[in-house]
Amino acid sequence: MALGTLMRIRHLLPLLLAAAALFAQQSRMKVILDTDIGDDIDDAWALAFLISHQDFEPLGVTIAHGNTPARAPIACKMLYLAGRSYIPVVLGRKTGNSVSYQYTWAEDFEKVKPVRTDAASFLVEMARRYPGEVTLIAVGPLQNVADALRIEPQLGKYLKRVVLMSGCVYGTATDPAKPVPEYNVYASTIDSQLVYGAGLPLAIVPLDSTTRVQLAEEEREQVRKYDSPLTHAIEALYRLWIASPRSRMTLHDQLAVAEAARPGAFFGKKETLGIVVDDQGFTRLDPAKGKPVVVCLEPKRDDILRYYISELTSQRLGK
Repeated sequence: MALGTLMRIRHLLPLLLAAAALFAQQSRMKVILDTDIGDDIDDAWALAFLISHQDFEPLGVTIAHGNTPARAPIACKMLYLAGRSYIPVVLGRKTGNSVSYQYTWAEDFEKVKPVRTDAASFLVEMARRYPGEVTLIAVGPLQNVADALRIEPQLGKYLKRVVLMSGCVYGTATDPAKPVPEYNVYASTIDSQLVYGAGLPLAIVPLDSTTRVQLAEEEREQVRKYDSPLTHAIEALYRLWIASPRSRMTLHDQLAVAEAARPGAFFGKKETLGIVVDDQGFTRLDPAKGKPVVVCLEPKRDDILRYYISELTSQRLGK
């Protein structure tokens, strides 16, 4: 190759690298995680998954349900330790005063605080700012999503996709033929009825799937042995959560994040069903009255865990 050609290539290389970086940034999926972090352990581990996944561009973390001001420092501290304190944490409306052992992990953390807006307004603002680009992943009771709909009833026209850890359609792993009211639905039933009835581009990962996926002790050990501030954080939170040596985390919320990251890749079946939420918090099949919901079924347990653990143990934090 001629010397002049090599010099031109060398001159263009920084421009090509900058263009490639810009393309990669633009191609990342804009996501918001709406979470009731601090009660069950899967929320914290789902947040770790979200901020480890290099194809996500997290726009924010909104805090839902119960004692939201007490929950928020957990998310703030996790983001800070992971070098992601630029991702805003936003409070949803407070609906209770309870606390759990996990709250103690961040109760004195002051370096990063929630931003001065409310979760519903933030969700609407982000959806309007990036029409057709934002995937909302909601893994707790649905007050924030419902409040956003009360501000903007056409929210579904702005969002690319809404993925919920929510509902129970046919049954659980222990009783596959007996649906039960799922916590995220019945804990705020009126809000759930609004969300399910709004015509959002909605997919759910229900108890039918999540109850079939638990973290084995050797899988937890793989994460524990990976030396990073983020894996140290989720191991510490796990120890605050665990009730006995026999306790195992069920990957409820992580399955919703995985579905958002790679739609359909981790489920053997996806059905589009008409679903309504009744007054007892059941997600009932109703083809006549229900809005269409994509239901993710038959989880590929080993594929999910391999993917999930690889994300947590190959982080490039602070990017």
